[in-house]
Amino acid sequence: MDHPTHCLFHENNRYPEKSWLKFLILRVLYEQPTYGYDIIQKIEELSDGRHKIKSGTMYTTLRRMEKETLVQSSWKKSTSGPDQRQYIVTPQGKDYLKHYLEMIIERKKMIDTMATFYDTHFGGKNR
Repeated sequence: MDHPTHCLFHENNRYPEKSWLKFLILRVLYEQPTYGYDIIQKIEELSDGRHKIKSGTMYTTLRRMEKETLVQSSWKKSTSGPDQRQYIVTPQGKDYLKHYLEMIIERKKMIDTMATFYDTHFGGKNR
């Protein structure tokens, strides 16, 4: 049986879908500007290791988000290696994040209702 988790994640729930990845990136950048590799690490940390993001996917997504004006980047000099591109969330990105969070809160209400239905009708054995 095909399970519905494909709507947010790929390959056994390890890789987040594009829209979810954008949300996670904005979540990380909202706290502080940082670099692509650090974003990958923070997302993995926030998800307790459940979400692995390949660097190619990260940088492609960040470039796309720049075109959408959700993030901005600038080059920062490094004393210990090559210069690095640092990313920050834009006002449009903050607005996108806020609206995405509002949507999640609304969906959580429905998920809670469905979880109660599951517990009642299926015994909640998988929770």
